[in-house]
Amino acid sequence: MHIVNGGVRPARYRLYIDESGDHTFNLLDDPARRYLALLGVWFRQADDYVSFVDAWERLKREFFGPRPDAPVIFHREDILNRRGPFFILRNDATRNRFDEALLTVIAQARFTLVCVVIDKQEQLDAYEDPFHPYDYCLAAMLE
Repeated sequence: MHIVNGGVRPARYRLYIDESGDHTFNLLDDPARRYLALLGVWFRQADDYVSFVDAWERLKREFFGPRPDAPVIFHREDILNRRGPFFILRNDATRNRFDEALLTVIAQARFTLVCVVIDKQEQLDAYEDPFHPYDYCLAAMLE
């Protein structure tokens, strides 16, 4: 709780959500399409979020320089394949420094992480009119 103008206000949070998998009920025989995972990361907005963003931006500037008009977006596939601005990770020493710095930023961050996974085939078998898989996962996460 925060005290604001003599009153008490609940803490505010910043939530980021990403999905892995397919949110449709199509081709469920394929294990890669049968499941949907929703990952949510909560940061307390007034303090933990600002600290994380500051550390994240320092990491980006350290390795990629200032890029206000073309910010570096951390896509896993681009990092692993060393594409785009991540070509600098082709150098082993740079990649090792980057990996260490990235792990440090994550380890020092204060956040809550929730992952919800649904087996869409089981949901179809259990309910005559099942909720949309993404909606179901989101409701479970927020609950």
